[in-house]
Amino acid sequence: MTERGDSFKLNEDEGLAVAEAATAFASVVGGDRAALYRELAAQAVEGSIDDTLIDVLERVSALALETGKSRQIGKAEAERYLLAVYRRTPAGAALTAEVSDINKVLAHFAGKPLESIRVSARMPGRYLLDIAAEGFAVQLSLEPEGLEVRSVNAG
Repeated sequence: MTERGDSFKLNEDEGLAVAEAATAFASVVGGDRAALYRELAAQAVEGSIDDTLIDVLERVSALALETGKSRQIGKAEAERYLLAVYRRTPAGAALTAEVSDINKVLAHFAGKPLESIRVSARMPGRYLLDIAAEGFAVQLSLEPEGLEVRSVNAG
């Protein structure tokens, strides 16, 4: 992860994957936003992303991964490189920590017989997952913004 004020370093393969993704997005969005993506592409090729473009780097990486664009651009490894880059960004590090926290909660279920498990749709793209086992229950929110532990009951 980069600290604010530092540049974000990319190896040659990561830089190429980011540059290709950013160039693809620049060709679609046009206008002033395209200039940001072109600047990101130029910096990626150089191997160092300025702090002012970290949010753009996060957005390009996340959208390329979410939409499958990362598999369509560049070489076959572009998806792997973009994922490695995204995980080092502040948003990617936050997602990794979020998943780790949820896995710690879910570890309480290991080896216990499930009493119930249920998914409910709050609205399209937003779900709740309820799991109960031997006096322990958890409710997880699954949304486009990420995962969240909504409640934990023990006892």
